[in-house]
Amino acid sequence: MQMDVADDTLITGIKNDDYTCYNQLFVRYYHRLCAFVFTLTQNDSASEDVVQELFIRIWANRQKLEIKETVSGYLYRASKNGALNYLRAEKNRQKSIQKMPVPGWQNDESLIEQIEFSAMLNQCISRLPERSRDVFLKSRFEGMKLQEVADHMGTSVKTIKNQIWKSLCFLKTCLEEKGAFGGK
Repeated sequence: MQMDVADDTLITGIKNDDYTCYNQLFVRYYHRLCAFVFTLTQNDSASEDVVQELFIRIWANRQKLEIKETVSGYLYRASKNGALNYLRAEKNRQKSIQKMPVPGWQNDESLIEQIEFSAMLNQCISRLPERSRDVFLKSRFEGMKLQEVADHMGTSVKTIKNQIWKSLCFLKTCLEEKGAFGGK
């Protein structure tokens, strides 16, 4: 397939399960969309996650994909929405962390340890894949029940439980690597 194929033709190919068209659209827009999303998030990793999630959704929903504008307009708008969702989730995560109670009996040293642990936890949470991070934050920081998270994410409670379990395992390993649990 030639590199100068029109975007609309690529979308038609994608709707017909043509992975070559999908790959060509990805190559054509990935770096531009990452740069655009970075202007909103100021986070390289989050920008890449947002754009990758967009392309995953395009392929997963290719049969019912309807674009009523230019393909580039659609991709930029969808990327912007993904970036805004990321920023909203990040803001909620920060609020939840700030609301964590600090008992009055703590001395300065334990307060410093708690702050250091929170910083390590934030770093580890930010390393989770976007969907896993979203599920984890909704269940652990936003107080949503498993069924609510499953309904919100459009998946089963079992899938949500599995994602939370994998996230907890990852976070434990990540925190151990950072020495959060003492002598390691």
